[in-house]
This record gives sequence, structure tokens and C-alpha cells, in this order.
Amino acid sequence: MLIKFHLISFIILISGCVEPPDYDDGLLLNIPAIVNEIDYFSLSLNAEDLTENYIWELEFESENEDTLFTSLVVKDFSSISSDSTFLKLYNSNSAEIFNIHINGQTTSISDIAIEYIGNPTRLELIAAKLNCILDLQLIKQ
Repeated sequence: MLIKFHLISFIILISGCVEPPDYDDGLLLNIPAIVNEIDYFSLSLNAEDLTENYIWELEFESENEDTLFTSLVVKDFSSISSDSTFLKLYNSNSAEIFNIHINGQTTSISDIAIEYIGNPTRLELIAAKLNCILDLQLIKQ
């Protein structure tokens, strides 16, 4: 009798469990995935009608002889006329290093010496009805 009770309880418990949704890319909708290290920053985002502003203080520690490598991939972009989304990177003097208008699919890779731009310290994402998968990587070498 006790075994039947445990077996029935177990079956009810198992049948009542719901597994999490299956995400192909591992990203949750409208929740940025961030890695922030002294030589690396990564922002990955699966955005759907995202209207929000984010600011991240970067933990970069760089010298003038270092180089900043930037990789930006925007895919599955869909736009409406009122979409105006920007990525802005600032240095330690609050001067803009870049101001990128996200307005279509792109793959971009660049590098620049830190001595020309200063140490990157802050990244802003200003999203207005953003619909895309965005992947930004900043690597200091």
C-alpha cells in the first residue's frame, strides 16, 4: 500500500513538471547577456520591440600600447519607421569613442589603438522598438 502511494505520488509529481522553453540561440527575449572582464566585454541580445536604455560600466584596464578590437553583428533585423537605436561607447574622459545607429543587418570588425581613443569605460544601449539579434564584443589586446 505504501509503495502504491509513493508510486502514484511520483507519477503525479513528474506529470506536473513543466520544462523551460527551448531557445535556439540560448538568449532570453529582451534580456541582455553580459560578460564584463578587464580585457573583454560582450553584449548579446535577442530583442523584440525592445524600448529601454542600458548603461554598463566597463572593467577595462588598458595601456596606450593596447589595441581595442570591436566586433558587431546585427542579424534578423526588422524595422519600423520609429526605430532609433544606438550603441554608444565612451572613454574615461566621457568622450564618445563611437556612436552606432542600429538600422539594419551588419557584420563589422575593427581595431584601433587605445592611445587614439582612450580607455573605454562606459557602453550605452539606447533602444527604441528594437527587433534583432545583436552581438557586440570589445576585446583589448
